[in-house]
Amino acid sequence: MSKKSFPYSEHILQWVWNELLFDTTSLTTECGKSLRILNQGILNRSDGPDFKSSRLLIDGMEWHGSVELHLISSGWVSHNHHTDRNYNNVVLHVVAENSPRKVHTLSGSAPFTLNILPYIHSGLASFLSNFDRSRSLPCSGNLTFLSQEIFQEQIERSHQEYLSKKVDDFLCFFSPSISQSLAWKNALILSIFDGLGISGNRHQMRELASTLLTKKYESLAQLKSEATNIAFENPDIKWNYKGLRPHSHPSKRINTGIEFFHFVKSTPFEHFLTPESHKIWFKWCGNIGIQNAGLPKILYATVFLPSLYFLGKLFQSEKIIDSVKNEWNLFSAPIPKILLSEFTQLNISPSVYQKKLGSVHQLREYCKPKKCSECLVLKKAISS
Repeated sequence: MSKKSFPYSEHILQWVWNELLFDTTSLTTECGKSLRILNQGILNRSDGPDFKSSRLLIDGMEWHGSVELHLISSGWVSHNHHTDRNYNNVVLHVVAENSPRKVHTLSGSAPFTLNILPYIHSGLASFLSNFDRSRSLPCSGNLTFLSQEIFQEQIERSHQEYLSKKVDDFLCFFSPSISQSLAWKNALILSIFDGLGISGNRHQMRELASTLLTKKYESLAQLKSEATNIAFENPDIKWNYKGLRPHSHPSKRINTGIEFFHFVKSTPFEHFLTPESHKIWFKWCGNIGIQNAGLPKILYATVFLPSLYFLGKLFQSEKIIDSVKNEWNLFSAPIPKILLSEFTQLNISPSVYQKKLGSVHQLREYCKPKKCSECLVLKKAISS
């Protein structure tokens, strides 16, 4: 890291402190006292110092208070902290500046000052440079300690997070105002239609399913006829046809959705309350004739398994929950390689991330929004 400046935002500096992404073993304050961080404090998202409830050991004496961070020491005065009583309990002023100025609080005390620049790892400096300026993965080519084992651990964590997210998505369709069995079946139907609407017709498919759930039908043929009338004669449902491939056309997706609708409704609810209930999906797909198609396989993992997991929680069945977890972990997702192409920038075996739904979640929730501070890859690499 250049000793001249810290060319990043104050938010990044806060992150570096919060995650302790620097050498904490031999810290020294500007006045020459040894500093040991017992607890970096809690990030404050309201008015006042950046971190509260910090515990610091300074020259053998334990200090309790707040920590304030600025890129340069003059930020203390320019932000009027010297006239704000909220900063009276600041015990440490952290800056990224050589030869910083000493500061004072309104009460007249002088917080210790730490220049963090000399303690920031060179690996983090390289990472931050890519973080700010590159469209590629920030860790690509910049973390010399990048470990395949840690990367795989992060993917596995994302894989489990994704299951929780999909369970939460299912819960959004669950209505507590009706019987649990009916509410669960209706939520499953809405979730299936939502998935079949990927990517441009999700709202339209959900609206169609919601309307159909209010109708009564005596046969599958009648249900299909009703669905066609609602879908294409209701001016409120505006279908998106742009860029659709033939197999993604609304008429085909609606037909598939109606088949699932019928099977969900006609399957006795108790059949879903067994550890083997996940096999029902494959039976349905076989009857519809789509057992080899990619989207139904994805829906099995992202819709049906989460719905069963929710059911296991609802009825406190550990057998159903364990069965779903096992299926989720064993599932080999037919993910197009192009969706995971960004991982090819890393010196990691494709077997670690290919065919794992957690990889898609990792890209969407961590890599693309650059939530690196929450990722094990950076944390473990910098602390190595």
